[in-house]
Amino acid sequence: MPVVFSEWATSQEISNRIDRLRMHYAGNPLVKRIDHQIGVDWSDDPAVFINVILTGKEIAPAELERLAKDIRADLLRLVRTDEIGLHSYLNFVN
Repeated sequence: MPVVFSEWATSQEISNRIDRLRMHYAGNPLVKRIDHQIGVDWSDDPAVFINVILTGKEIAPAELERLAKDIRADLLRLVRTDEIGLHSYLNFVN
């Protein structure tokens, strides 16, 4: 089933939604910042690509796994890209 970009889902609306995620992780000692780009994925469906820039310090694998799990859950809870017809992709950069 093709994904259709909602009429009201402007790039500003998506940025506002990503800002919710940024604010939620603003005090997290592992996260330096969260960036995003809007585009299309490999199947030409609308997508948002989210880069979580880590602080650069040594992170234990279990700690990174927990952070990734939390961010994935918060992406669904706070950003809710699925309701506006966007696929979302996470990338962790150290």
